[in-house]
Amino acid sequence: MRPSRARNPSGGLNKSCAVSRCALFTVLICLAQPAFARPLVTSSEENVVRLCIAREGTPQRIVAACDAALAEAGLTTAQRVDLTIARADGHLWLENHDAAETGYRDAASADPQSPDAWNGLGWALRETGGDRAAFDAFETSLAVEVSIQGLGGKAATGRGAGLLSGEEARVLLRAALAIDPEYAWALREIGWSLLDDDRPDDAETVFGEALALDALDLNARYGLGRAVLSSGKAERALEHFNGVLAEDPEFFAARVYRIITLRDLDRNAQALRESDRLIETFPDRSSGYVERALSLQSLQRRTEAIETFARAEQILGDDNSILYWYADALAGDRRFKEALDVIDRALGLSGANHSDHLLKSYIALELKDYALVRSAAEASLQTGVEDPWAHYYIAISMVHSGQTDEGLTRFARAMETGLPDDRVGAFARELISAGKYVEAAQLRLRY
Repeated sequence: MRPSRARNPSGGLNKSCAVSRCALFTVLICLAQPAFARPLVTSSEENVVRLCIAREGTPQRIVAACDAALAEAGLTTAQRVDLTIARADGHLWLENHDAAETGYRDAASADPQSPDAWNGLGWALRETGGDRAAFDAFETSLAVEVSIQGLGGKAATGRGAGLLSGEEARVLLRAALAIDPEYAWALREIGWSLLDDDRPDDAETVFGEALALDALDLNARYGLGRAVLSSGKAERALEHFNGVLAEDPEFFAARVYRIITLRDLDRNAQALRESDRLIETFPDRSSGYVERALSLQSLQRRTEAIETFARAEQILGDDNSILYWYADALAGDRRFKEALDVIDRALGLSGANHSDHLLKSYIALELKDYALVRSAAEASLQTGVEDPWAHYYIAISMVHSGQTDEGLTRFARAMETGLPDDRVGAFARELISAGKYVEAAQLRLRY
């Protein structure tokens, strides 16, 4: 038996966002609309400086207005900083992350006491350099001035980088809510942190609070669907995902989780059809192929599932998600040497995480390569995720390497960190196969 990988499809977030500084965290996920072929300034009451600072219109028009404003003479240093930040905001909303980072850096260099510059840099760095790089920018912002953006950014990036626990991040998010009780993003982020901490009932409550603030918040409703699905209430989850998709048919993550929910309800043929539609709509995204193959596996069409993964790799090239599930499918078909080759390719990519190492450890266990079992499980733990399965695999490798006492100690650690109870019998079999009959009997007495 092997653990399942956490599912986290990207994209598909709510597009109906207002462009404003107070909602920066929300609007950075908005999809840009085409620019209109009309003059930037349309009346005597307007000028490009005001249009840029107000961030009115589409992100393209904001950038254009800011470009024109920055070219004007007679600007003060403070005005130039504000215009540079606004221009960087426009680039961020257009997902021109490198241009946004450059703009925020220029603004922070011109005025190191500008929290907006540091907060913007944090969001941009999260895209270009990851959570760890962004965390420092948010810490600098908070040293200049406490703001909800700084608190929220530090919470999100600190948790993502493993620098803050879920509860530590929630303390910061609740502080942001103390400043602005209607900061819906902070509520949603608390909900996601609770889900990550395996507290779906609490997450359900928080996502419900976000919906109470705004009944049309599709991100909150999607989160509510995820929470109730994690609680085993698949029918209710399907209602939430259907509701999100009725409002926004292109909400990518909701489409993915609708497919997952259909499989949970054993509606596998429908899940397969929805997967094919997802591939048709998003042919360059891996999730459609993964869900198609997993749906085929649920229909006991394993050969077609493996063929789907092989075809997806040909179409998309190197993709960690595809390779992980491809290796998992090959392992499920007992093609362990092929599976080991595929998971090694996944581990060579930048997106590899503890789950990839764990799957390699499981495959090595099936091949009875106990040295590889241990090294792969230890590599999983080195990512900072203390998964009970890693301790379990290490315990098995120790038993078969003559380190029985150490193996029993490590198995106890696995149980303490959440290993399923059915692994007690499985570990007893490993002890017996290594000739440790007395230890196997004592194990049953203990657990």
